[in-house]
Amino acid sequence: MPPEQTQQAPVQQMQQVPAAVQQPVQTEVTYGPRKLSFLTLVLKTFAGFAGGLAGTLIMLLIFLSTSSILQPILGAAASAEAAAGESSPLFIVVLMGMIFAASIVSSLISTLLLAYTERDRYTRIATAMSQIFIINIVIFAFVLPIYLTASTARLELTAFAAFTQVILSATASALILELIHDHRYALLAVYTTILAILVATGVNFFLYYISGTATIMLFAALPIIWATIGFSQASLTMIYFWIFETWGQDFLASTATFGADYGIPDTTEEEEEEEQIQKPDVEGGSFLKQ
Repeated sequence: MPPEQTQQAPVQQMQQVPAAVQQPVQTEVTYGPRKLSFLTLVLKTFAGFAGGLAGTLIMLLIFLSTSSILQPILGAAASAEAAAGESSPLFIVVLMGMIFAASIVSSLISTLLLAYTERDRYTRIATAMSQIFIINIVIFAFVLPIYLTASTARLELTAFAAFTQVILSATASALILELIHDHRYALLAVYTTILAILVATGVNFFLYYISGTATIMLFAALPIIWATIGFSQASLTMIYFWIFETWGQDFLASTATFGADYGIPDTTEEEEEEEQIQKPDVEGGSFLKQ
């Protein structure tokens, strides 16, 4: 090899090293709430409405197949004596099954459709569905004594138990979906869900006031509740993103501190990262050896 080529080789290597150093691996780190489009707002609203409508269809099928039991009590033609009297045990059993089936179906389908509106964000759908199914059973178990008490009490208590079950089911299901996928903005999920439930409750009671019958409110409750949840979660997130961009304050983040807590560092995320680093990765044959 000529001496000129031997001298050029180290020079070329020296020129290649800074090029690699000048191009570091860039990791994109984003802070603040997510930005949603108007299309996502529409999709979330219709996704919630469709899930609630699915629960209403289940309720309608059960209602039609047992209309001889439910209609005389829930219909507008029910007399004041019947409303003030005791509910039959058969009516309580049918009503419990109808509300439970409608609540769990609407909760699962609504959250599933809401998750697919932002598929890149909701990545643990199976886990969320499992937790939603479990919480609906737990809610039903705790509301069951109210149903049993209502069988020997006034009908208003039965309606209160059914409405409580629907509200708790929708609230818990929506919060589970959000908290599993975005623990940093758990407060934002709580605010948007609670406000949605309050608005939906007001709309349902208004329908009951103008119609004078519980039947209309019974079938309209689930679509109204879930459509309001989808709309509220999207619209209030968009408003909060605008507030964050305008004033630069991320006051609904889980790391935000107020009052006497201001200035105290939040080491929760750092401790979680240290636990993940210290935790041994045991897989396959290594696990069997242990």
